[in-house]
Amino acid sequence: MPTRWGWRVAVIATILILFGNAAGLAAGPNVVTLSWATMAQTAGTLLIVIVAFRWCGLTRAEAGIGPTNLLRSALIGAGIGLGLAAVVLLALDLGALLGTPITYQPLQGAATSAVLTHALVGLPLLTVIPEELAFRGLLLGLLIRNLTPWRATLVTSAIFVAWHVVVQVQTLALTNFTSPGHIVLATSLAVAGLFAGGLIFAFVRLRTHSLAGAIMAHWLFDAAFVTGLYFLTAS
Repeated sequence: MPTRWGWRVAVIATILILFGNAAGLAAGPNVVTLSWATMAQTAGTLLIVIVAFRWCGLTRAEAGIGPTNLLRSALIGAGIGLGLAAVVLLALDLGALLGTPITYQPLQGAATSAVLTHALVGLPLLTVIPEELAFRGLLLGLLIRNLTPWRATLVTSAIFVAWHVVVQVQTLALTNFTSPGHIVLATSLAVAGLFAGGLIFAFVRLRTHSLAGAIMAHWLFDAAFVTGLYFLTAS
């Protein structure tokens, strides 16, 4: 029989997955345009986190929230996030040179100011901070009570992928991938990338004992990727 701890983790994970995907459907795939649905998703995610924190008695220390190692963690996370983005953008640029450029419709024709505002303001406030509080703060903090850090990281990363199912389907539908082979490859890479991202963000959070590193790595990767893809698309 599952323990009380196991039931609570399962309930929280299920609520997050269902809410995240339903909110993704409501908000739509346009990452540049701010909508009420996007803000509602952010507020809903934070509400789930707050209620779950109180329900499970999770402490700030367990979630990696606090002044401990704040600057060191943030700097490490920033370096990792920018480094990962550089690798991915280089791969996309090489693909374009080899005749397989990637285009994403919402970025085509978008104003540079809108893309930069999204990258520098929208992403950290509406996406990254709520997700990191939910996954590398709340869920990882709960899982590590009864699992090894490695197992807790694997479970958290799998739930992180499940949270993004609708978003990934919507995103791929707005790219120039049309053939079955390209769609299968893109989907596989997207799932692998999300899972790897979950592992890396969790590693930074656990290694530095602070959520700041995971937030910085997540934010700067996403911001650099979206901005870089915008300019690659424009060129």
